[in-house]
Amino acid sequence: MISKIIDTYLKGWELGDGELSLSVTADDFTYDDPDSGTIQRQDFVEFVNDFKRLAIDEGADKNAKPFLLYSDKVIQHENDISTIWCWWQANGTDLQGSAVIKASEQGILHEKIAYFSKLP
Repeated sequence: MISKIIDTYLKGWELGDGELSLSVTADDFTYDDPDSGTIQRQDFVEFVNDFKRLAIDEGADKNAKPFLLYSDKVIQHENDISTIWCWWQANGTDLQGSAVIKASEQGILHEKIAYFSKLP
């Protein structure tokens, strides 16, 4: 069951479909972004849409499929919690970074991302 939850959540991000990702989140889900702070579950879809607009401003195709590309993904299952680490990139842009996601049978519990950029 956890594997299906993880796959659905990541597929939502891959497609840029915040509703799909939201559908497998736990009731107390939070998303931490270094620029926007902590995003609560009820604000998540709006955040995904804002993130997509940012990617388009950075050069992504408005209808890019996939929206996010994953070059690495590591999943560790321990006790009742799964930890997912992945490297992502907004398709057609230099916008990329890392994410750590926590999941359980109740759904996706939390995601925290970091952005990658070249030093000046």
